[in-house]
Amino acid sequence: MISKQLFLTTLFLVLTTHIFATDRIVQENGPAGTFNTISEAITASIDGDRIVIYPKIGDSPYVENININKALEFVTAQDGVRYKIQGNITIEASDNRKVTIIGAHLVSGNIEGTTSGWRTNVNIMGCFLEGGNITFNNQYYVSIVSNILQNGNISLSHGNVIGNDLVTELRTISIANSTSIQEDSMNIIANKVTQIICTSNITLNIYNNFIKRSLSTTSNFSSISYSYTSVDTKLYVLNNTIVNPASSTSGSFNYYVSSSSRALISNNQFLRVVTPSSLVGNHSFFSLPNGFSGTYNYYYNTTTKLNQIPTEVSDNLGSINLLTGSTIFPALSQNGANPSFEFYDLDLSPGDAGCYGGSYSLDNYFPITGSSRVYWIDTPFGITTTGAPLQIKAEGFDR
Repeated sequence: MISKQLFLTTLFLVLTTHIFATDRIVQENGPAGTFNTISEAITASIDGDRIVIYPKIGDSPYVENININKALEFVTAQDGVRYKIQGNITIEASDNRKVTIIGAHLVSGNIEGTTSGWRTNVNIMGCFLEGGNITFNNQYYVSIVSNILQNGNISLSHGNVIGNDLVTELRTISIANSTSIQEDSMNIIANKVTQIICTSNITLNIYNNFIKRSLSTTSNFSSISYSYTSVDTKLYVLNNTIVNPASSTSGSFNYYVSSSSRALISNNQFLRVVTPSSLVGNHSFFSLPNGFSGTYNYYYNTTTKLNQIPTEVSDNLGSINLLTGSTIFPALSQNGANPSFEFYDLDLSPGDAGCYGGSYSLDNYFPITGSSRVYWIDTPFGITTTGAPLQIKAEGFDR
């Protein structure tokens, strides 16, 4: 039996840890009690503190490499204004450590993790990286939400990637193999990106992404590549808009989806970009094992029969806006998704195929503005009007 004294001591420690969590203010030439650098504020902090950062005078960056070795939250002091950093942000792994970074603008440098410790929770939200990458290995569970990567990639093993804009051609979201959790699932939802690559044995949900590659510069390119081999359905590709060029040589293959495991492919739009140099290309569009399922998919700018998807619809009336991923109507994909109620659009009309259809419409996430956002709502799949209690869980961030 736990003694009364031990219980009270433990309760006191819990309460004091919560009560004495502090806002550490970083402000150039600020008043007494503030810090001139982010690193100084980290040194003075304890687990649970929040570091509130004022943009520097003249919009200059904090020039420092930042090493985070505590459970901290980093936020901007001014609503809707990011604080600039010139340098790398490195997060040290430790059991149950939680680090949240909101509203950083990296003029140069990466956001990344080290390799030791289990299990560190990391949130990267509302940040802007001019040239760096976001990279975390299998010691981290990472939520990467509403960030802009102007010329960088995202790589992780566990977590979720939601509503990010990877601006430049040939930018990727990569899910690396993990030794930490053998049976895990990930959500890759409503991102703008060139390619999604997975080498892990996770169950991968790819919903409402605008996946676009404009030019064919290398052969054997897959817009979505899932290379782990399994007889189970591990890949779910729903409501995406995928643009992929025809192969530049007759012996190469540019696939929309390449998977070594069974896949469900539904409610998608596929557009083939054809340029004079690529007209000789090979038009094999998928590389899939037996046992996949494909329904309510639409294809533009091709008359080639796509015999791997059993219910394909070739629609040369509609097209795709290559800047936004939106459908240029009229198009058969309008109200053309799976007719079940759970796939309806947000206005409760029959669902559109493509990245703007269904509940995870790209409209929910773009443009990326402000310093606060509800980015995830977890509800039962297929809400009805029977009057039964409804359990809803929402996740978001606020500067």
